[in-house]
Amino acid sequence: MPISAYQLPDLLALLPKKPGGNINPHFEEANTRYEAWMKKMFGWRWIFALVYDSEVPLLGCLAWPLASCHELKAILDYMTSSIMLEVLTDNCSSAKAVEISRLWMETLQGGDGGKYSRHAFINAMRRELVPTMKAAIDPFHWPQFITSNEKFSKNTVQEALDREAHVDKPRNIQSYMVMRRETIGTRPCFVLMRSTRRLYIPDHVLAHPIVEEMENVALDMVFIANDIYSFKKEIGDNGALNNIMTVIQKDPTTNHLDLQGRFDYTAKLFREARDRFHACRSNLPSFGDLDLDRQVSAYADGLVDWVAGSIQWSIVNRRYNVFRNDAGQEEKHLEVEPEPPPSLITTPNRLRYRCRVVTGYFIWTPSKTVFLHLRL
Repeated sequence: MPISAYQLPDLLALLPKKPGGNINPHFEEANTRYEAWMKKMFGWRWIFALVYDSEVPLLGCLAWPLASCHELKAILDYMTSSIMLEVLTDNCSSAKAVEISRLWMETLQGGDGGKYSRHAFINAMRRELVPTMKAAIDPFHWPQFITSNEKFSKNTVQEALDREAHVDKPRNIQSYMVMRRETIGTRPCFVLMRSTRRLYIPDHVLAHPIVEEMENVALDMVFIANDIYSFKKEIGDNGALNNIMTVIQKDPTTNHLDLQGRFDYTAKLFREARDRFHACRSNLPSFGDLDLDRQVSAYADGLVDWVAGSIQWSIVNRRYNVFRNDAGQEEKHLEVEPEPPPSLITTPNRLRYRCRVVTGYFIWTPSKTVFLHLRL
């Protein structure tokens, strides 16, 4: 089948320069240490390739450019833990997802005081990762961190319940965007960002409508960009079921758009979110304390760093493999094979239709998913 090229939007050009700098200066050290830990933890099992290709240290250093080396290790430990929660619950029953999410949350709250588990990674969390997080995350932010993760783990369970009940994903853009803010798993990362920047913003300030809206539209920018850059991988994995590109195809107001039209429409949604972010930032109220007002303004800077850093990571990481070569990245050309007719995108066909999207191979198979659950 002939390969078609599609023009992706230049999302980084739509954002201001990152206030915290381009990349954390501790990247090389963090990357070397993380890869050594990965080999010790997972050996050369296929799960190593899955997490390795996610390039967690790169995301950490691009999204948290001001974190110390100690804080960066805790950030990487948390991101690995959240990835593993999704992996462990991605293809299991809802009952199993409830059990794993409960165990994951209890371990996050209890650290080394948590119970021993037959899951090797949960035990690694208990022994190594959570103690590192607790030592690095400011005590002021720990309750906010736990609360945000309770919501994240509940959303993970809900996805399993929906999958088991064959509940279709939202068929309109607005409901999808509200849902995706929570399933992207970024709210806990925003708490970690506030901790690394010593931003002691109380809950009642975070709940102010303008501050809350500013955070929500930052989340919108994160997931819109992520859905764009992960589309090529996801169309081969599962038909991009949980992706805004697919929702645009389903929404009655936009289902007439072809693939290029959908990419253009996502760029429009991103610009709208960016404009709302700047409007919120320009209208931040005073909270009656000059230092608190400064911290809220600095939080906006941190959100810019996080949004831009996540986009930088999405463009270059091995997991998404967005562009075929440097020229494709420079021109923002995404090469994919034509999509099958919508009538063919049934559940069985999603497993057969890999799109062969210039990646050359896929490592996922149902048997390997079972293997993961048996080994971890």
